Amino acid sequence: MNIEQLKTTFFDLIHPDLPNEWDVEEAVEALVSMSEEDLQAVFDQVSVIWPVSNSLCFSYFTLVSDALQCIGPELLPQWVAESLDQYEQQGLRAAQLFMQDIKGHFVCRLQGGSGLRFSEVEGRLLPYVRGLSRKNIDLKESSFAGTDTATIFLPREISFFSEKSENFLLYKLTSSFQWGYLALDTFLFSRASDEMNPSPAGRLWLQEYFAGFAHPRIIADIYFLLETLRVRVFLDMELPGLMRDSIPLFTRFIKAEAESDSFPEPVAALRRLVLSLQEGKSTGLPGAGYAAPLLTPEATAELSLSIAEDLFKAFSPDDVQKYSSVPLPFQGVVELERIAAACVKKRNEQKSEFIDSLSTLLLTLPSAGADTASSEDISQNRQTLQAPAEEALSVIIDHKQRSEKTEKRSDDVSFITINNQEVELSEDLQELAREIIHDLGHIPELYISSAAGKAGQGSAGLERLSPSTGEALSAPFTYDEWDYRRSGFRKNWCIVTEKDIPVTRSTFIKNTLDTYHGQIIKLRHQFEMMRTRERFVRRQRDGDDIDFDAVVESLADTVAGHPPSDRLFVRLKRDERDIAALFLLDMSNSTRGWVGKALKEAIVLICEAMESLGDRYAIYGFSGMRRLRCEVFPLKNFDQLYDDDVRDKIGSIAPREYTRMAPAIRHMTAVLKDVDAKVRLLITLSDGKPEDYDDYKGEYAIEDTRHALIEAKMAGLHPFCITIDQHAHEYMAHMYGEVNYIFIDDVRKLPVRMPEIYRVLTS
Repeated sequence: MNIEQLKTTFFDLIHPDLPNEWDVEEAVEALVSMSEEDLQAVFDQVSVIWPVSNSLCFSYFTLVSDALQCIGPELLPQWVAESLDQYEQQGLRAAQLFMQDIKGHFVCRLQGGSGLRFSEVEGRLLPYVRGLSRKNIDLKESSFAGTDTATIFLPREISFFSEKSENFLLYKLTSSFQWGYLALDTFLFSRASDEMNPSPAGRLWLQEYFAGFAHPRIIADIYFLLETLRVRVFLDMELPGLMRDSIPLFTRFIKAEAESDSFPEPVAALRRLVLSLQEGKSTGLPGAGYAAPLLTPEATAELSLSIAEDLFKAFSPDDVQKYSSVPLPFQGVVELERIAAACVKKRNEQKSEFIDSLSTLLLTLPSAGADTASSEDISQNRQTLQAPAEEALSVIIDHKQRSEKTEKRSDDVSFITINNQEVELSEDLQELAREIIHDLGHIPELYISSAAGKAGQGSAGLERLSPSTGEALSAPFTYDEWDYRRSGFRKNWCIVTEKDIPVTRSTFIKNTLDTYHGQIIKLRHQFEMMRTRERFVRRQRDGDDIDFDAVVESLADTVAGHPPSDRLFVRLKRDERDIAALFLLDMSNSTRGWVGKALKEAIVLICEAMESLGDRYAIYGFSGMRRLRCEVFPLKNFDQLYDDDVRDKIGSIAPREYTRMAPAIRHMTAVLKDVDAKVRLLITLSDGKPEDYDDYKGEYAIEDTRHALIEAKMAGLHPFCITIDQHAHEYMAHMYGEVNYIFIDDVRKLPVRMPEIYRVLTS
């Protein structure tokens, strides 16, 4: 094809988009000399890449010729899928670099290379790291290892060794060293103990200190290398099994070090010492005697910094010229700017959490003593809490004076004093106070006065402690999304948030119970009959009646000279039900009107019937807009009673936004798979096919939902859908399977049919 034909083909594929014609011409120019077969394979991937990134699609055109020289057309879809994974996880530049180095990033792994990717080990390493730190530290992939104190960054891929088990061990060793730095306060060391670290300007003490040297990078690297030695000693004591298993890795690293001459001798000797140190042995390496004080558990970061200063002073101009800033394979790269930013962010989060928690405690105090205190005392307490912040501060600041007079640790704050009465802090608030004191040296008066002022803003006492209407009930959850065009997931693509449903007072529940009064009585009777399943078990040694068939066979055996059977009875056996059902209700805008009313009525009737049956059940609604705002609304969880609060929430169900169904299904799968039951049902009530405000519609949305349902089945759940969409037959069988959905042609029949459907599903 010539350029004009290639441009025409490309514009046809991306219609109705109209990119700049000059950009298109420049991109497709590299395809002119391709064969028809290769061009077909190349253009087949345009519909996969273009909706994700236009720029990446143009890069794909310029690089695909080189790619086809390494791989055949049949491997292009896999190469493109992995490139898009890189784009969604690391951005455009990372994806372009991945495409450029097709041999190193793609071909070697296809040829049986032993490289191990972060995505393959994340699930095993995350609980390991959190178990070590006892904190919710996150893991993320990066171009290099390191940490910012809140997250540990690990390489996208490790292929240092020939065996995957050794590469995994290196992943584990690297993450353990990053934890060691955090445990020993390597990055947060400061000689100015009375100053904030990081400073109010967001700078670490070490940043300011290293900046005063002629070569800040060198002095910093020496300090962190000495700290790596101290961490090695620490890990030998804390994780002796891991360090013994890692000795072969250290041996390989020593050989690699011997082949390098990029470091002046004092640093090279120190690097060899870190690698050769073994449990219970001191070093005999020449040139590293200066580091001997760090080989004891009592060594400190102050000692490391002092040794680093002495080493730096001994550096000659030739040493500076020869120096190479290359960390050990497990050491990682230290970025103090990123660490400072993470610490400032954590400090602000702790401040907000402390103020919120303390103000909540203050709001509970007036009602806590309501049974014993007089009305005058309660009134006085309320007036205190509603006083200006300065007055409240004078009431509760006593905890600082008290802690100075006791023998408790300086960062141990376990109580406050209000109106001359000690109030014990909760364990969570105590722990938070300790973290703040460890960071700042004290609890700032601003924190306490802000909490007192916030508590004084309300006069409703405990009524103010209930969650705000519509607010998130938990931290957001992230889920992948299936892209059928590349047969792969878009990683961490959708964010699901559980939100409290706004409660509005209405007569809906009462009207529904009155309207279906007779039907509810009938349903309760029918569901009570289902509480146990009865069946006859034949050929038993004892039972409720005689098994005549068994008796006849026994007589025939006797006449024939065979020993007769003693299994001559029938027993009535009752099997207890072990079923958990989760009802997922579509709350999209299309349910407005009679449809929404019928869905709500159906939920009310099934709840009334389920209370007679005894099966465990939960009810959630879902809606949202776009991938970053997928919302689910817990109406009733498995442990919650069907009480007035649940009824009020059901009565408050109202149409919201769009129907991005797959994230809700994945979230419900995560909820339901943890329920211990023999049969677990996921029943969806919807009036239409999955669709969202963005490009999430049509075949893409249907395939993503179908894959989410497959994931639910793989988790041991039984998905089923009740739909009132008149066009449902076009896609429901493909999503759920031929027998896993039912179509209700008249929405007014839904409340009556709903309990019948459930009875059939569980019989």
